[in-house]
Amino acid sequence: MIGFKSTLLNATLAVAAALPLATAGMFSFAGSAQAYIGSFNYQPYDANSSGELTEVALSKNFVNFIPNNGSIALTQRTGDFANILNSKGFIKSFQINPFTSPSAFIDVGLLDGTKLLSLTSIAPADVKLQPGGIDINLGFKGLFEDGSKAEGYITFAIKDNPLDGSYTNAKVAYEGGQTVYGSFTGFAVSTVPEPAALLGLGAVGAVMAMSRRRKSFVQ
Repeated sequence: MIGFKSTLLNATLAVAAALPLATAGMFSFAGSAQAYIGSFNYQPYDANSSGELTEVALSKNFVNFIPNNGSIALTQRTGDFANILNSKGFIKSFQINPFTSPSAFIDVGLLDGTKLLSLTSIAPADVKLQPGGIDINLGFKGLFEDGSKAEGYITFAIKDNPLDGSYTNAKVAYEGGQTVYGSFTGFAVSTVPEPAALLGLGAVGAVMAMSRRRKSFVQ
């Protein structure tokens, strides 16, 4: 029986000794992966913006920017987006229904596929009445080309009585499935950290639990 206890204690000590090495390996693996961190906005009235509003035609089925692949000035840039070339981005039209994931949305900096944000899901539109029209807000989740996750929202200002006379009430037209016209007035994007740290904390907790159990066994 004494020999059995000694063997069991040695095995327990060996497992406990190996766990910190595994933990260090997990931290190293998570830390070695490259991932974008930061945020950026587009607000056409910010000081660094061109001040020109991008036009949009949209319905419950699509968002068409005019021009498509239009150049926009990005503001309030943080993290990996702080020093992007020319402080610009290129915005792309996308389908809502049917929605295809991922759908290319913003190419940050140059139109080169680097720091390319694609949409992975679109939330139902939030429509707010405004004097002379409506605001439409679309929440989204997305993915950069390096695998970094992001989330944010897009806003549009839609006026009643467009020049083509296709409708008089923007809210009624939009909710009835018509195409409505207005300006793309902004978005906000922020990256979503991966829970790698939680994985590390869980492994540390396992080591501490093994250590407590080992002490109890020895006593």
